Amino acid sequence: MNLPPRPALPTLLLFLALAAAAVAAGPAPVPGADDLPPGDLPPPTALSRLADAGDAADHPGADLVVVYEEAVNRVAPSGVTEVDGYRLTKVLTPAGCRDRSVLTWRYDPQSSRVEVREVAVLRGGERLAVDVAAVRDLPAPQSAIYWSDRILLLQLPRLRPGDGIEVRTLRKGFTYALLGNGGAAGASADDDARFVPPMPGEYFDIVLFAEDAPILEKRYVLSLPADKRLHAEVYNGALFSSVTYDAEHTEYAWWGRDLPALVHETRQPAASDFAPKVVMATVADWESKSRWFFDVNRGQFDVTPEIRAKVDEVLAAAGLTGAAPERRAEALLHWVAQNIRYSGQTMGPGEGFILHSGAMVFAQRSGVCKDIAGMLVTMLRAAGLDAQAAMTMAGSRIEDVPADQFNHCVTALRLPDGSFRMYDPTWVPYDNNIWSHSETEQHYLVGSPEGSTLDRIAYSPPAESPLRAVHRAELGEDGALVGEIELTGRGVMDGRLRGMANGRRDELAAVFARALAAVSPRVEGVRVTHRRTDDFGGDMRITVAYRIPRYALPVDGGLEFRSPLLQLTLHDGTLFRAGATAWEDERRTDILLYFTQLLDAEETIRLPRGWRAADVEPPAAVDETYAAFSGAARADGRDLVITQRFESRRRQIPPDGYHGFKKAVDAARAWGDRVFRAEKGGAR
Repeated sequence: MNLPPRPALPTLLLFLALAAAAVAAGPAPVPGADDLPPGDLPPPTALSRLADAGDAADHPGADLVVVYEEAVNRVAPSGVTEVDGYRLTKVLTPAGCRDRSVLTWRYDPQSSRVEVREVAVLRGGERLAVDVAAVRDLPAPQSAIYWSDRILLLQLPRLRPGDGIEVRTLRKGFTYALLGNGGAAGASADDDARFVPPMPGEYFDIVLFAEDAPILEKRYVLSLPADKRLHAEVYNGALFSSVTYDAEHTEYAWWGRDLPALVHETRQPAASDFAPKVVMATVADWESKSRWFFDVNRGQFDVTPEIRAKVDEVLAAAGLTGAAPERRAEALLHWVAQNIRYSGQTMGPGEGFILHSGAMVFAQRSGVCKDIAGMLVTMLRAAGLDAQAAMTMAGSRIEDVPADQFNHCVTALRLPDGSFRMYDPTWVPYDNNIWSHSETEQHYLVGSPEGSTLDRIAYSPPAESPLRAVHRAELGEDGALVGEIELTGRGVMDGRLRGMANGRRDELAAVFARALAAVSPRVEGVRVTHRRTDDFGGDMRITVAYRIPRYALPVDGGLEFRSPLLQLTLHDGTLFRAGATAWEDERRTDILLYFTQLLDAEETIRLPRGWRAADVEPPAAVDETYAAFSGAARADGRDLVITQRFESRRRQIPPDGYHGFKKAVDAARAWGDRVFRAEKGGAR
């Protein structure tokens, strides 16, 4: 074996001295660098990580790459948490430079604070410090919810592709999902009492290991007092993890490397349903969280004389004073839904998890979901019913870990058998339902004195949300079409039809003229009648009359045309969400339609005297797990009768069911685009 010559001892000592000086003078290593496997090279620094991160060619389609991110969470026995945050990103394109030219931190000043400690731009092997005194603290843009949110802004120097952005922060306090706050600036160091979380002494978090940019490495570290127990689970993928402890603390860590950017596809669920994540909580179980939610809101449902008088008035007007609990609850639900507008004003400390009192909401006639739900709880109690507030998650699932995975508040009515019936006054204004069918299969947790466990709304089949579409029309020899379309909806389709008509008396004809433009841009004479949108005595119904000159085209002595009704439904997402959506050829994430649906369409077109419909080959029926389609056409004397039936069978469809679902949608579209032909020589 041939060995290289050994350097002379003075040369070796000089080399080591120079190397040590270079390391001492170089940039500080990023957090977590000292836990990498030992080797011949020094631990990576921010500059070395940046150099190794590649460029735009190494990350196709990305304007930014997250080079390294770490959050170290230190939890005190009270639950007060301090978080040391570090984030190193690299901009790859001019668009990335533009989009990252201003750093932002949104926060609420009631529950935590954040310090922007260091910011630097890394360029050409140098670290260019950015003056954090230039951080601006401004009111955050707000709409519908006017709480105390603010936003921190920091303008960076003009960036260039290849630049790194290094940020160090310190956060102290808590966040709560129903509040969605992210910390506050400028708080003093001795006001820890306001940083104690809503459940004192407890800790929870939901950490996504994915974002819109690829991530080379992300770490999350949690240090808990030794006597605190933790529930934690990884979902939607694999992550590295470790647990260590000493006499005073237990330290948990999760990290991932080479994490791809989030996939964005049409009508996908929240990222938490498919991106790698860790869900953690110290609270013992769901029953403990249920009892806490009940206790913290115990005094918010006191019935005032004014509220009791309104409840008596509503029930008497509906003739329900002595009716069954469910009928009285439904009447009060619709009063709350129609009379308490969605507009949130802050109550100060406790906002986000304490409901505003029924008296306050009744006086202001406004609130966010928790306040609207609390108003219904108060009115149900005034009617002698046993009602509680409950938490749910709209738009994504809740995992088994009893963490705060809620973004919405609803109402629960306890029935004589001890079970709960759920009501949602926030989602059912102008909707003939007690619980929106767009919320089926959602998890919920009732706040109750005995402690409830996590439960789930039942599956709703398509037959519970039908749209019955009936079209009767007459075709003239000149191709003009005169017709009337009647739309009747129940379940989710009841609310969607009411939404189309609500508040649009003067413009409703124009609304449907635009919808009918998918049938023909020459539509005219549109007239609309409908059931009153606040009449909840039956299913919603809308009737649309119209005329279209020269609708059918003269071809070889006959008239050719497509089905007007199927053209309408296939191009209107309110009427037929699955059919009107442009779907990808392939799918990597779930589809979230929110609701199942049955579309039952029947169309009768009367042809001119002496004309007949040419024979039409019926479409092949499609019957798949997640969707089904069938259609038919037949001549009945002078009438051409066209039918279509489509079922969206699940609100959420996994990728392995996508091709069957799309097959049914494509069949419906092909049927809607079928050209029908009328010829002379038919029935008189």
